[in-house]
Amino acid sequence: MELDCPRLPQPEWPVEPHKIGQSLCHWFDKKSRAAFQAIIRSLPKNPIYVEFGTFLGAGSTMLALQAREDLKVICLDDWRITANMALPFTPTNSKNAKGQLCAFLRGEGTALQHCQNNLWAYRDRVDLIQVKIHHTTIDLLASRGVQPDCVLLDDDHEKKPVLTRLFRCRYKWPEAWIVCDDYCKEWPGVLKGVAGAIDRGFYSKDEMQMVGARMVAFKRNKRNA
Repeated sequence: MELDCPRLPQPEWPVEPHKIGQSLCHWFDKKSRAAFQAIIRSLPKNPIYVEFGTFLGAGSTMLALQAREDLKVICLDDWRITANMALPFTPTNSKNAKGQLCAFLRGEGTALQHCQNNLWAYRDRVDLIQVKIHHTTIDLLASRGVQPDCVLLDDDHEKKPVLTRLFRCRYKWPEAWIVCDDYCKEWPGVLKGVAGAIDRGFYSKDEMQMVGARMVAFKRNKRNA
């Protein structure tokens, strides 16, 4: 696996954490926590987890890292979401011990800086790739030898991007768990993208399972791989 590529730019980790307030706010559904970590724990030895849409790194990213000490994580995001863009969607842990909005939601620091701070303790197991994600990003990762055991799709919530990402994952990484976040009525594009993937035969209904209340996961049956 070789990630050193101009098309996969990796922001440097700072020498020490950024001097900004803490922001452990996240949008990960609590009811999905146990089931999601169970998938991570079920992976083979020294697994690779690829995450499309890491944002602040305090939700699914941190849960995955906490579930396995041998887990290697590849995080992809453009980290362009701002506090004003995020505020309409109420997160978990939105306030600090003083009752104030967390630093990111107050406009302190960038999303990337908060992500690096949140994942600081795990930085030896995390590769950050700052890129605008497209379905061809999956092709590029596969061409660089990335063969994940689990993939999380949580970047674009429109039907076509979800559908094309599922298609690429099915054929580039047929053995991996493929997990879609925000599989719920609030995000109809995700629902439609998943339905389209099933209608087109990328996955079958018996290969699909709910992960808590707002996530869906696919694992190819060997007879269909």
